[in-house]
Amino acid sequence: MLPDPSPVRSAPEPPPVRPTTAEANAAIRTFVAGRTSWSAADLAELDRLRQAWRQAVRDEVAEAA
Repeated sequence: MLPDPSPVRSAPEPPPVRPTTAEANAAIRTFVAGRTSWSAADLAELDRLRQAWRQAVRDEVAEAA
């Protein structure tokens, strides 16, 4: 018997769950609370959190439209 030439297909991965605007805002507030100095890694994480917040705002505006 010949092997099946078709590739094995797995179920597609679901899209990542994006936070709501309120959740993203809370994550930023929690991250920055009480900080007095910022390392390069801290600033990179803050940028990532801000990007998530901006995307959440765009998603909610698009939903409302």
